[in-house]
Amino acid sequence: MIQEFNRSKDPRLGPGSLWVAMPVPACRALTNAGQVKASLVLFALMIHSSNQNSSVFPSREVIKKFSGVGKDSITQSIKVLEKFGFIKVGKIKNGRTHRNNYEILRACWHWTEFNKYASRYKMPKGHCTKCQNWIYGSAWTYGGRQDRLANVRTRIHINCGGIVQDLTKKQMLMVRKMEESGVVPFPY
Repeated sequence: MIQEFNRSKDPRLGPGSLWVAMPVPACRALTNAGQVKASLVLFALMIHSSNQNSSVFPSREVIKKFSGVGKDSITQSIKVLEKFGFIKVGKIKNGRTHRNNYEILRACWHWTEFNKYASRYKMPKGHCTKCQNWIYGSAWTYGGRQDRLANVRTRIHINCGGIVQDLTKKQMLMVRKMEESGVVPFPY
């Protein structure tokens, strides 16, 4: 699957500048899962991507150089990235040998496109008082309302329009632990 990579709209970057679209949701999920080495390998793969093609094919030595991860850990990290649904590994013929072709998937940039395994490592930031769903990432917009003397800025859930209540760090960790164990957590 070939996908479009957009160029940066940042006015500080002129012609010939180097820029990479960093997959923040994927890196956060990998870090939450304790897979920091896999996050570094993903970063090394992203450095070699272009805006024309989502496939890269750096050698293991190149991945090691750009990620700082050992060769054995690279193998494990590639497996983790495949399991999370962030890359797809294929083979391309290079003379008499074959090389790995890493396709960086769209799910790296979109919380909503995470597979079931990667979704377990999204930390909820709050929950909606109207639809009772957990809110991940930035699934809200800001709205204002008048409260007697002052304007109050509230977060509104994009999907249903309900008010988003914050979770404390302790509540976020509890929800994550419950989701990992398979217990369906209910909002407070």
